Amino acid sequence: MTTLDPNGVADQFVEIDRLTDRLGRRPSLKDGFSMLDLTGKGFRLLFTASWVWAEPCGTPACSARGWERVRDATALNRWERAWKEAGSPSDANVFPPSLLSEPDLHIYGRSTGHGFDAGCIVNRSSQTVGVSNIFSLFDTPPALRDAVLLAGHAFSPDLPLVGYDRGIALEELLKLGFIKMVELGKPDHVLARGIGFG
Repeated sequence: MTTLDPNGVADQFVEIDRLTDRLGRRPSLKDGFSMLDLTGKGFRLLFTASWVWAEPCGTPACSARGWERVRDATALNRWERAWKEAGSPSDANVFPPSLLSEPDLHIYGRSTGHGFDAGCIVNRSSQTVGVSNIFSLFDTPPALRDAVLLAGHAFSPDLPLVGYDRGIALEELLKLGFIKMVELGKPDHVLARGIGFG
């Protein structure tokens, strides 16, 4: 569940209770405005993250050394194993091979010859290019720089870039020229119910 209105807190509490009862399990929630106090309902904060924006690069593409587009299911399996090793919270397979045929989505990885040690996903909408799922097993700042470079030229250097991140990755994106989208308000809070996170 994702909150979309900073002024609808009362209605959101009703919907959260309804969803929790209907699912009968631990739902997760993205509070896009950091407005909800759900500790009394057994929710715990998983992480806080921010949307970021960068103006179009508008420059000729430079190469991101060693990176390639993932184009088949075998390569996608190797990419997802590396993504999980880098800290994904999911044991399940999240990225089906059908994604590889989506014209507005590219998956990139930095090849090690037998797998990948960094990667990202780039997707295009009508007005922006999104960069997400950036990971690296060894060198986060260079991997983030390469991911942004790939995103800036995967579809069009004339479209602005958007991303969503936290922690060190967010700090590095800000160093690369992204700005927080403060017009959306406070950072997102992502919560889950009944899970013991420290």
